[in-house]
Amino acid sequence: MVVERKIDKDIDENINYLKEVLGVGESFDVVFREYKVGRKRAASFSINGMTNDILLSNVFDEMVAFKQEDLSINILQKLFYSRATHSQVKLIDNMNDALTSFLSGEMLFFVDGESQVIILDARAYPTRAPAESTIEKVTRGSKDSFVETIVFNTALIRRRLRDPNLRFEIVKVGSRSRTDVAVGYIKDITNPKLIDTIKERLNNISIDGIPMAERTVEEYVVKGSKWNPLPKVRYTERPDVAAIHLLEGHVCLVVDTSPNIMILPTTFFHHVQHAEEFRQNVVIGSYLRMVRLFAVLLSLVLPPLWLALALQPNLLPETMAFLGPRDAGALPLGIQFILAEIGVEIVRMATVHVPTAQATALGFIGAFMLGDFATKVGLFGNEVIFYTAVAAVGSFATPSMEFAMAMRFFRLFLLLAVVFFKLPGLLIALSGLVIAMLLTKSFDVPYMWPILPFNFSALKDVLFRLPIPNKVLRPAILKPQDQDRLESSKGDDENKKK
Repeated sequence: MVVERKIDKDIDENINYLKEVLGVGESFDVVFREYKVGRKRAASFSINGMTNDILLSNVFDEMVAFKQEDLSINILQKLFYSRATHSQVKLIDNMNDALTSFLSGEMLFFVDGESQVIILDARAYPTRAPAESTIEKVTRGSKDSFVETIVFNTALIRRRLRDPNLRFEIVKVGSRSRTDVAVGYIKDITNPKLIDTIKERLNNISIDGIPMAERTVEEYVVKGSKWNPLPKVRYTERPDVAAIHLLEGHVCLVVDTSPNIMILPTTFFHHVQHAEEFRQNVVIGSYLRMVRLFAVLLSLVLPPLWLALALQPNLLPETMAFLGPRDAGALPLGIQFILAEIGVEIVRMATVHVPTAQATALGFIGAFMLGDFATKVGLFGNEVIFYTAVAAVGSFATPSMEFAMAMRFFRLFLLLAVVFFKLPGLLIALSGLVIAMLLTKSFDVPYMWPILPFNFSALKDVLFRLPIPNKVLRPAILKPQDQDRLESSKGDDENKKK
């Protein structure tokens, strides 16, 4: 349990305590400096590389320029209200809070004889500029994406939502890391129970640090996700995607040091939608969405279905006999598919880990040379390479990497079921997968909504890209406070009163 410590009026007590705790003289990046404010001693603590030195120099020029006669009483108040010209300044009387602010990059300024400390927020985080998303690319639309700095990410969302009801509440996570996690929501839209549940689970996280950022937070916040491959949250790198989900009544978690925003709760259909659909004509957008759904389904079912029919050729009618393997290869078909799946994963991981300049060459080697030679030497059949390639391409049709990984895992599970039990195994495994998806929930939201529970109007919206003027209702399953996206009725009520 952390013992609360107050700011001491004796500046030497504060200095000695912080020097011991922060390791001044041991850590090169902890900067300690003493000043004279009139005849009063003052001292500051800051972290090298996390403060804007030019800004702080201008502020301190004003703070130390007091005349002695001006500092007879209320020294700290005069400094705070008259000389600390920076906009982000606060007074704190608790040493624990001061330490948290310091370790977040803020500067501490002590004055002898005062029981409070001035906190100057002049942070200059190491950061990169927003650039185009590497996962959710679009041919038209904005090219900016989230970065690793939380204040930049919240600003990118606020630029798109100039709503005074937009809230970003900070929760500190990790007893040592004290990582900032912002809970983003629109106050008069989002279900208050959902907000309270998420904040409660964040506050109950008991761990020393979360260097893996959003993934660690998800495992604490989302219940039942540890052993369920189906992703119950969606990650996005695009501010416009985060903004539209906030307008629907979702909650966004912005974790400092992560360029991925967590959207929750989500369903199956959230993972098969892409921003590109809304940048195109309604008909074209609907066509793209249907192709994406078909590609995801094909990537899951095609290889195990073909394998089941190839292992039981008597099930095929004569008109479809051509689907069977002409040259089965040296290995059993089931082993070929499993080895091919593992090979695709190895190539995918290798392309992620090698430098960008070598990724294209590695992909060429894996996709063409290895596959081509494997069929020529008789190790694999041509059909195995073809169906594995179709499934691999289809799994990348979704912008959700977590969902694509889940589909690849389930495809391997279906292949194993076919190897051991043939077509009955496939049917049983598929039925089990469907049941698992029907039983899965994300914050009490059914994963297969609006199929179960059935909602026809919502089903049209997720299957087709409807015109934006027709999308006036928010998802009912989220239980939003404001159910439609028309102009707020509050303004009309006020006008009526007038």
